[in-house]
Amino acid sequence: MTVEQLKIRIESLAAGTKAQITDLTGTQNHFQAVVVSPAFADLTPVEQHRLIFQILQTEIKSDEVHALSLKTYTPDQFAKL
Repeated sequence: MTVEQLKIRIESLAAGTKAQITDLTGTQNHFQAVVVSPAFADLTPVEQHRLIFQILQTEIKSDEVHALSLKTYTPDQFAKL
């Protein structure tokens, strides 16, 4: 899976979702993602991560995405960084 493909999949979570993806190893299966989404409002970090992993179930099961490190924020949280 390419960085751009992963970005598109994650950004399909909800309108206004933005993702910054980094390929950590150059193998296109170990990634780091910073995701900012209004869908994360009122959710715990674990619930936020579950939303992302639900979108990527097929890619994770097929090992197309072997590792994914996530940092998730609401737009307000991200603006304060």
